[in-house]
Amino acid sequence: MIQPDPPARLPQITREEFTEETDAFFAQWSDGFFNNVDSNPVLLTFAHHPALANAFSPLNVHLLTDNSLPVKQRQIAIMRTAWVCKCTYMWSSHLRTSQRCGLSTDMFGPIKIGAEDPYFSEFERTVIRATDELVHRKRIGDDNWQALAAQWNRQQLLDFMFTVGCYVMVAGVMNSAGVERKEELLELAAEHGAP
Repeated sequence: MIQPDPPARLPQITREEFTEETDAFFAQWSDGFFNNVDSNPVLLTFAHHPALANAFSPLNVHLLTDNSLPVKQRQIAIMRTAWVCKCTYMWSSHLRTSQRCGLSTDMFGPIKIGAEDPYFSEFERTVIRATDELVHRKRIGDDNWQALAAQWNRQQLLDFMFTVGCYVMVAGVMNSAGVERKEELLELAAEHGAP
């Protein structure tokens, strides 16, 4: 039997607590890529503060749907951020997201190891190194910047920096609030590991 997560420090709102503001917040997430948004533990946590959640959601929706990065590179950046930030919920959730995007589960182990894993192409290793630099130093080093700029346009560079920055912030919220995983994410993490 898989052990559930400890109880959240900031519990999810209940259906009885939904308001018009809460409904408007969930409506932003209800198209296409996203399923069962009104039962998503992260969104039910954010919904304690609909005004803040409404301000944040368009950025996060953009990063997951309209991001100019190739999907695999985006997911490498998000999952490496989750791993380095020790954000179990984010990592587990993006195991699922990566699979839904058609990416191979073969990359999950190498993401934990980092840029030295031979699984990755040279450019993917650059993405990982730049992600690590953003997480730890808040600045991409010159060598990695030049390597990224040689393949990505300016929109992609900005999407990358905002993706990593956004997910560092969200990792802090998830870790501090103690967002609890549902059974599906617990099972994925049991299969593929979690920080």
